[in-house]
Amino acid sequence: MAKRTERTGTAPSAQDATQFALDPVLTAAWLYYEEGLKQDEIAARFGISRATVFNLLQKARDEGAVSVSIDVARIGALRLAQALSRSSGLAECYVVPASGNDRPVAERIAGLGARVLEPRITAESVLGVAWGRTVMALSQALAPLHLPSTTIAQITGSAIGTYDFSPELCTSNIALKVGGRCVNMLAPGIVSSPEMKRLLMAEPIVAQHFALLRNCDITLFGVTDLGEGTSLMHSGFMTQPTLADYRAHGAVGFVSGYFFDADGQPVLTDLDARHLSMPREDFLAVPTRICVGGGPSKIAALTALLRGGYANVLVTDETTARAVLARIG
Repeated sequence: MAKRTERTGTAPSAQDATQFALDPVLTAAWLYYEEGLKQDEIAARFGISRATVFNLLQKARDEGAVSVSIDVARIGALRLAQALSRSSGLAECYVVPASGNDRPVAERIAGLGARVLEPRITAESVLGVAWGRTVMALSQALAPLHLPSTTIAQITGSAIGTYDFSPELCTSNIALKVGGRCVNMLAPGIVSSPEMKRLLMAEPIVAQHFALLRNCDITLFGVTDLGEGTSLMHSGFMTQPTLADYRAHGAVGFVSGYFFDADGQPVLTDLDARHLSMPREDFLAVPTRICVGGGPSKIAALTALLRGGYANVLVTDETTARAVLARIG
């Protein structure tokens, strides 16, 4: 049997050195993923640090030079995911294992959510997108696609305070990654009066947008809790008195423009007559409704969301899934 050649420290050929100088990202990615060299071996070969190799490989993934494919069906087959699906009526559930790296749980959920979403988007898809930090993180984790006839549409109106995860930014970022058409809602999320909402809804450009939303085959959204740290208040989307009013009426969570109670039933106040968002009946008629969210603060809201049937595909973390399953039982 031929003895395996030790590659560590092997000097690169002139051709390899030239190729590395011209495109270090692609060269490092090829040697690591296709040739099977370790990061230390690549570092020694080109006289660079292991940290530099790590950064080159990360850049290769970010730029789309490398696509890492995970069989998400196997994650969906985990016993916990299956148990939560059976108990809640979900069509599919995907759970991020508790044992992972030290990234925030929302980022880990977003990464898995991107893998769940990617194969579902087709050239003819109309994807409705809501705003939120986890949705924004998912948009950043998506692999680049080339689907120019896909439509990515905003399903809630705008709020000036959500600058780092605004409805417009979440929608446009996903459209950029998908390579599709971005359609933002040209209207505020909350207007000054019911009459102003009626007038805006009668505007042709706004009416056309809501007609487009009725053609969605996928929606993507997070879930928002109503605790002191809720993004609804810190984003400037809602005021403390408004949230207190919803809580007083029994609301425990918010999703894509709708407040709901512990049983998932709608909670309405005077604000709803001034709120521009995809109508609840249209939202619930979308065939694939993907919710991405988790963490201790979201357990009550997520439990209620599932009881209300807002999502039929869930991407969450293991700790949250176990807590929700215990509540739904």
